[in-house]
Amino acid sequence: MTEHRVSPAGRALAWLMLVSGFAAVVGSFLPWAWVDFPEQGSSQVSGSLVSDLFTAFFGVVLAGYAVPAVRGERLPGLETFFSVGAGLVLFTLGAWDSRHLTSMTAALVAADTGTTIGPGLWLCMIGGLLGALAAAALAVRGRRPVVSSRV
Repeated sequence: MTEHRVSPAGRALAWLMLVSGFAAVVGSFLPWAWVDFPEQGSSQVSGSLVSDLFTAFFGVVLAGYAVPAVRGERLPGLETFFSVGAGLVLFTLGAWDSRHLTSMTAALVAADTGTTIGPGLWLCMIGGLLGALAAAALAVRGRRPVVSSRV
């Protein structure tokens, strides 16, 4: 990783990437949905052990690759690819799980009682999307030539 001058916008993107990764890790262990059953009341649904660890892993990847960028280092192409990929996997998994949980509830309960998506799934989805966008923006900003204002 190479040292270079980081603009305030670049530093903000790096911090956004770091916070997004941490948000996905925290969201991995929060409730993913609440299901309202007619007879039993509301029940909390969390990701299975595999889903929790899977989303936490990709959140750590996203946050881990943000650390050098926060310190002012340019991310090489491979790390940028993995960062964007980890964010997109988090977003896709969150979107799929939100659709899956709502359709599973409809199949289990004949009456349309409802499902509410929990904060954990929202944190995984939003953190993944923002982290992927921040990593891609850092890659685009890092490839542009630096224009000096000195004459």
